[in-house]
Amino acid sequence: MLKNLKKNRFWLFKALETYALALYFIVKRSSGIFSLDGYGYLEVLDDPPFIFMLACVGTVALVYALWDVKNLYYRPVMTGLLTCVWSIFFLSFTMTDILVGVYVGFPGIFAFFVLTEMVTEIMAKG
Repeated sequence: MLKNLKKNRFWLFKALETYALALYFIVKRSSGIFSLDGYGYLEVLDDPPFIFMLACVGTVALVYALWDVKNLYYRPVMTGLLTCVWSIFFLSFTMTDILVGVYVGFPGIFAFFVLTEMVTEIMAKG
């Protein structure tokens, strides 16, 4: 397992970042920060089904990082799920920032760099 962690440490960190995004929404949901008048992008995405989806996608990436699964197109499915999740949340953070009037907020910047790093890694390893 340690050999797989050394080999797949990039995907381990992506799994942990996905879990951190779910934790971010749990904390922000508790404080009621996403109460925008008429702009409910993040209000929809911080509901329990979407937080559960984030945890599931993080678990899929964590399983790949720990056990290096090589069958049934696991890696393309895992990378596709991670890219889709981070694209959705990057776009929702960006749209909310634009509608609120903030130039670019920290969550949007963070999601952009995670998404860019992931796409770069996928393209480099092919």
